[in-house]
Amino acid sequence: MHLFADPGLRTRALLLPLLLWASMAAAQQDRELPVHVEADQAHLDDRRGISIYRGNVTITQGDTVIRGDVVTVHSPGRVLERMEAEGEPAKLDTLDKDGRPVHAEAQRMTFLPPSQEVILSGKARILQSEDEFRGDRIVYDLEEAVLEASTGETGRVEAIFTPGERPAPAE
Repeated sequence: MHLFADPGLRTRALLLPLLLWASMAAAQQDRELPVHVEADQAHLDDRRGISIYRGNVTITQGDTVIRGDVVTVHSPGRVLERMEAEGEPAKLDTLDKDGRPVHAEAQRMTFLPPSQEVILSGKARILQSEDEFRGDRIVYDLEEAVLEASTGETGRVEAIFTPGERPAPAE
């Protein structure tokens, strides 16, 4: 039997690249959305492309929300390069490439929108679905779902994994 003899299989095979492209396009589209900022105070230096927001800061772009006591936005030429947040803790909520929620928090956080990388330091913690990672420093690549953690308060990195359901045995 030819692989594409089944019309349903042929349709799914043709739709898969479109769905993957749509998912990537949505992530790219999020990066092109306006950045909405709320804070108690703001200092903007348009010439240098640096904005500093203080007091109950919330920054939203698409599905990504950053909260902190102080957030510095680096956007030379009005191109968003990075956001640095400080807080007790600073927080990031977003979706990974598969649409799963990701919550990150730390005393200091750098979010790099072009590479979709988050660098957390000081009581760093990431929650994704039921899994949790803790360390003093965590670097997380949202696009590739790759995480690197280093020593935590206990002198060790901590990871808590929740087992998923096992696939049914083949008959």
